[in-house]
Amino acid sequence: AAGRGSAMGRRQTLGAGANADKGSTGLSLKQLTCAQRIEVATVQRTQVILTEQQSWDAEALFRKYDYEKTQLLSRGALTDLLREIGLDQKLGASFTATARLAFDSHSADSHFLALAEFKQLYHHISTWHPDMLPRETALSITVLKARDLPSTDANGKSDPFCTVQCCRLDASGKLELKPWSKSQTRVIEKTLAPWWGEDFTDKYGYEEGDSLIFHVYDWDKGEKSELICKAILPSSEFHRSGGFHSTLPLTLCVSDAPKGLAPMLKLRVVVKGLAVPPPRLKVQIRGANHLPAPDMTGKADTSCTFQIVGKPYSRSTTKVCSKTLEPVWNESFDGKYRYEDGDDLTFEVRYHDGKNAKPEFMGRCILPNAEFAKMGGFSGPITLTDTIRPAMFVEGSRGCFPQLHVTACLTDMMPTAETPATTPSAAGPRAQSPGK
Repeated sequence: AAGRGSAMGRRQTLGAGANADKGSTGLSLKQLTCAQRIEVATVQRTQVILTEQQSWDAEALFRKYDYEKTQLLSRGALTDLLREIGLDQKLGASFTATARLAFDSHSADSHFLALAEFKQLYHHISTWHPDMLPRETALSITVLKARDLPSTDANGKSDPFCTVQCCRLDASGKLELKPWSKSQTRVIEKTLAPWWGEDFTDKYGYEEGDSLIFHVYDWDKGEKSELICKAILPSSEFHRSGGFHSTLPLTLCVSDAPKGLAPMLKLRVVVKGLAVPPPRLKVQIRGANHLPAPDMTGKADTSCTFQIVGKPYSRSTTKVCSKTLEPVWNESFDGKYRYEDGDDLTFEVRYHDGKNAKPEFMGRCILPNAEFAKMGGFSGPITLTDTIRPAMFVEGSRGCFPQLHVTACLTDMMPTAETPATTPSAAGPRAQSPGK
């Protein structure tokens, strides 16, 4: 360890470099005492910079081992800290002596270690053992976009940005935030559907069981930002194989928001280090036949949404096929690792009327668990039993028997590794290619 116990008797510290002709007191050499002259000759001061991630890691370790919450580390606490990062395994029998020397060489009073002094030691360890420090953060958080936000400005728009931080319930049931884990997106001006697409970490603040809280603010120049929406994502929704990749409903925090407004936030949260086995459920939405025409044009821009019944975070949507009542999608989904034995699958077909208009319902159907949770799975057409009103059908359209063509199977119930076998089903005969 560098410091008092080093062969050269020099100590490196974080801070501004000293003038070679002056001591630490700023006096000239002629004005220094003998002890001060010895310090000038034997102490080397260098300035180094910790990266942002190193600073987060050092502060997180310091917080964890500050047992008494005094902003100081004892000798025993530092030893425990060095064991956690694996220095004892790296050094073997010399660990005890090295830990003692590291404490003595960085503590100003030889009794406690302040945060600034610990950061000096952290820098030295990360320099000597870059494979140990900084540690990897626990979470990877991507804030993708929001939609249907309330307007707060006179122009009918907002200037939104989003924050995320870890939180948990304390013993009394009160929500306890971890402000040191807080991250913030950039501001997107004049929009109610911002796209951020920014990646963050938990800044070493996440512990298993913690939730994530998201706040969406409206930025106003020269004024305090106004909270417009918020949401909490429980740990159970992302601390699992596959993590969380879906839309999260937001709670409105403004009193004058339009009635019926349902803002959403799209996120991706992954816990690093968790094993990610292949998804058990495989669903392919191939296409649809004989969809009802929603207007006099006899055509529609259609998409299909797949979801495990009762699990909205498993929802996925195909691309939009333009100007057709017999769309071909050929897209595959996996239920986002949320399938459990006994789950049914639901499909909804919607049409898009205008670029910014909300998709309108055309029809839906349910594929019971018994139809695909068997050897070979399910492959064929399903009749859309719940469709738009017959009065909306265009005269002469082929909307009497709309069908959706899908394949659904469980990977542990497939006879071969390539494709599931086709089996008869009560939902309909063997699937035909869409449009035929």
